[in-house]
Amino acid sequence: MSTPIRSSGRRRLQPSSRAGNPIRRAPNSGASASSISSNDSEHFLPMSNIMNNNSSNVQASPERSRQHLARNLLAIACLWPLLFLIIPPPTADPAHMAILSAGMSDTMIGVSDSNSSSKSFTNKFQSIKKRAHDKIDNIRAVTSRRVNLAAKTQFLREEMSTLLRRKDIVGYGPDRPRVAVVVVVPQPSNGNNVGRRAKGGGEGDEESRILKGALDAVQSVFLTTDRNRIFIVTVVMDGRGKVGTFEAKLDDIDAGRTMHRHGGEVHTHDHHHELEGEQKEGEGHYHSEKIHTLYNHEGMGVSASRKEAVHFINVLSRKHEQAGIKSPEEDLILLFLSVDSRLKEFDDDNRTWLDDVTDALILSPSIEQNQDISNKFPSVAKKDSKVDTKTKDGTMQPSNAVSFAVDTSSSDTEGNVEIHSSHVGVTLSFDQKLRPRPSSATGQQLALSNGESYPTPLTQSATALRLRTYNAFPASDEALTSHYSADLELSFNLWMCADGIDVLASSYARVVVDPVILSSSEKDISGPLAARIVSAWMSGHGDDVYADKILRAVAERSAQDSILGMTKDHSMSDRKLLVDKIKVLNDMLVRISSEAKHSSSFPTGLGQKCRPFSWYAQNVHPQNDFHEEEDVNDAKKKAWMNGPTTKEEGATDENNLPSKPLNEENMAIISKASPLNIKYVDASGGHAEHPHKGATDENGKYGYVHDETFLVKNPPTFEIKDEKDRGVLCKKGDPNYQMLTKKVFVDLPNHEAAEKRAEHGLAKKGRAKIFCLVYTIEKNHHTIPAIKETWGKKCDGFMVASTKTDRELGTVNIPHEGPEEYNNIWQKVRSMWSYVYDNYYEKYDWFHIGGDDLYLIVENLRLYLESEEIQLASNGGQYLPNGSEETQTPLFLGRRFAEGGSMERIFISGGSGYTMNKATLKTLVVDGLPKCRPHMHTFSEDVMVANCLRQRNILPYDTKDEAGGERYMPFAPGHHLNYHPPANPKDDWYSNYSINCKWGIDHCAAKSVAFHYIKGDLMRRMYAILYHYC
Repeated sequence: MSTPIRSSGRRRLQPSSRAGNPIRRAPNSGASASSISSNDSEHFLPMSNIMNNNSSNVQASPERSRQHLARNLLAIACLWPLLFLIIPPPTADPAHMAILSAGMSDTMIGVSDSNSSSKSFTNKFQSIKKRAHDKIDNIRAVTSRRVNLAAKTQFLREEMSTLLRRKDIVGYGPDRPRVAVVVVVPQPSNGNNVGRRAKGGGEGDEESRILKGALDAVQSVFLTTDRNRIFIVTVVMDGRGKVGTFEAKLDDIDAGRTMHRHGGEVHTHDHHHELEGEQKEGEGHYHSEKIHTLYNHEGMGVSASRKEAVHFINVLSRKHEQAGIKSPEEDLILLFLSVDSRLKEFDDDNRTWLDDVTDALILSPSIEQNQDISNKFPSVAKKDSKVDTKTKDGTMQPSNAVSFAVDTSSSDTEGNVEIHSSHVGVTLSFDQKLRPRPSSATGQQLALSNGESYPTPLTQSATALRLRTYNAFPASDEALTSHYSADLELSFNLWMCADGIDVLASSYARVVVDPVILSSSEKDISGPLAARIVSAWMSGHGDDVYADKILRAVAERSAQDSILGMTKDHSMSDRKLLVDKIKVLNDMLVRISSEAKHSSSFPTGLGQKCRPFSWYAQNVHPQNDFHEEEDVNDAKKKAWMNGPTTKEEGATDENNLPSKPLNEENMAIISKASPLNIKYVDASGGHAEHPHKGATDENGKYGYVHDETFLVKNPPTFEIKDEKDRGVLCKKGDPNYQMLTKKVFVDLPNHEAAEKRAEHGLAKKGRAKIFCLVYTIEKNHHTIPAIKETWGKKCDGFMVASTKTDRELGTVNIPHEGPEEYNNIWQKVRSMWSYVYDNYYEKYDWFHIGGDDLYLIVENLRLYLESEEIQLASNGGQYLPNGSEETQTPLFLGRRFAEGGSMERIFISGGSGYTMNKATLKTLVVDGLPKCRPHMHTFSEDVMVANCLRQRNILPYDTKDEAGGERYMPFAPGHHLNYHPPANPKDDWYSNYSINCKWGIDHCAAKSVAFHYIKGDLMRRMYAILYHYC
């Protein structure tokens, strides 16, 4: 019995190819090209070795002479095209250029065809070629032996290296690397079934499904990847020796006898006929071996098998570099492909998944200079990004990864297969028990790259990353045996020790997963493996709270599974049995977690090398609430918040009946929230800590209180400067102009009528007072004058929260916890709302927040907030308020998005801002902010606010008008005019997140209140059009 490839220290590849040894066949030599076919540039070095070895052993016998003559002819056929690299021809002969651009095997065939029409010569030449290839394959199998070139072949080696450096011919290097694929073939859940069919045979047993899935996975690599860019496909047979039929089918794939992609063509070959001289048109080339098989006779598990495969790839890569047939700057792309997945085929001759992945992992200088990398690849958008240094040609190589989008397949009883495509924004995460669960990217994550890519907490069935990224990982626990546990560690390495994981939404990086191939044990994590993960990644940095929480949750799950058959009357004895079982299992997991630290392959020192798990939980995986919220119905807390009430519960004014009731959906929304006493209570804690520390003046001194009425007192005048300015502002015909003239308008008549009623005391109460809050940073202060000149002066209170206090501009520096960066807007918003509550709560009725690219139509907003519908909703939905109420139903208004298309996770888009009444602001600041992830750093403040309010039963209100038009717009007017969803709305994140929307000109309400992405001249232009300056 052969020894499996499992050893400690530096390992050498075994040269023997006998059955049972780790190396099944000679590894790929790899130096293939787009314009020189892969096979012959790969053969060149071994061929020179053949010539060197044999030229010194020539014998005088006729047979030896014939062999010597054949080898010399072969050498001449191989060498003469390279002369064109040194001595250019006197004329540009197209035949010469064709020979140069073809592979060496193609060159030899071309020589025989052009210089002799004799069939005997052709057959003789093919016989020589076959013997040469046989000799090449034997030599290439000895990959661990150093290649010592003699002096007379050194020149040939240098010329070959020069050829490989010519990107116009080969195309490799740092910006177009090849791919090394790893496919681990796991043992069946019943290990005794390895290598043979279950009783009854057929394709239904687990072993057969796994082997068939592995073949389909490997085949898909060759169908979807240009063979020239495949460095090696390493198949690891875990817990197995050779499986005859499986090996034969791998040989067919490797030899090109199955469909494969070569350049832009997908075809197949029959090598038997080719070697006999019966070549077919288009098949006149030889394929080098690209598949290498490792055998682990004793099962090692997925993590260890991947590690062995990558070790082999590293050794092979170094050998190629030592031989001068691989540039050291070519950092191979590593693809982990699960046996239940196959790369999806697309009808495109010019582009493959590898091109899309290369663009994501290797950032060219043009991308770096002309685009915001953080926008293109959200996972890299972190302050402490671990982007590698630039290569010599200026390319950037971030240490991120691409997780392929996952479609699934299913088959009926007749064998018909159906593919179910996944939707944009689908990701994978895990629950508190570390079990995998589907999740969704947030709207802001999708908007950051216009839906092109988005981060995912966990990798899925296929993951691509750079080889050097994998080699730099500090953690590689060989005890993680299942696919899911290995992927969990891979994901933690990528997020906590590198630059994260992206899914490329609209790319060819997709796989089709057959969910019946792998057993549930491969797609889940056991208690002991969970304990190892917890012990490695959740120790130090205050992560113990996560470790305790997860271990207990895992123990509860295990206990429930083990007592699944008990009676379900929930008697005291059953519950006691469950509690006792949980305690026993929890103690066991704690012990395993502690003992794991002393095992040989256990990762150590992650606390010094990587980010803490708390960072991951708060920034990458915020959907999983690891901390239990306190009961929001706690009587003492509720009494403290509400204070004393003077109105008897249930008292109503029969004269305040509405003209029509709220619609059913909105009535259901407000019914979940409890009325709140809106009397101010001090939540500042003496302004000692964030988020209540307050603002600083120009000199950095705390205690500054901004005059929010400065703009109302001294409103700037809007002016069209000159005819050139008029031409810019009043340009007609574009989509923005059309939407603002054909649909959206400012309801000035009703606004002026309401102003007169309030002025003459004809209204029950004065007009709604609105506080407008804009957030920005100092470098964007140039955007504020346009806001002040247009819509800002129409707010009753106006303030710009920034990083510098400027009284004239109206900006206020409000410090907050953590750094001032995009990825920390949540902390900025926490401090902003706390400052507003502490200083302005009692003066205003409504509070609206948005960024410095927000445009607010204040007249329309005020009329909407004063409408019977909103007044009715704020009073509980049954009666209109009479103006003396001390309680109020919380209202949370804005453009609703269903996160990932889920109506259970609705939030309000922060782009056009959101509007809160007093009850909502008080709930958020007094009760919510102290407990809703108070120390988390993230950009998704709109999702965080919605989650916090949802936990308190305050849900986003549907703000559509009577015609179904949206009032709050996440984009500019013209965008909404032209946008129409795809045939399947779930294929685009915006239509998928939108809720019961109309499209085109009917998308926007006539009396819209807010638009987003209004920058530069567009803000002044909207004002000029809406208020009839044009």
